[in-house]
Amino acid sequence: MHPILILSIIIICFWSVITTFRAIYLILTKDFKGDKTTWILTVMIGLIGPILWIVKGRKLISKTKN
Repeated sequence: MHPILILSIIIICFWSVITTFRAIYLILTKDFKGDKTTWILTVMIGLIGPILWIVKGRKLISKTKN
């Protein structure tokens, strides 16, 4: 295989893992307007979960003013 293709796949996989852990952390530590369990399970679904998190999930975190 081409090194560029392999490198791209590795980067996408790491991006997915990092986004998953970050999303789970934010869901657990901040006020969240949706069902936490459902969103945690959704985010844990490979590549599709982090994409859904970026598109819809981030909007459900309450912004609190300090």
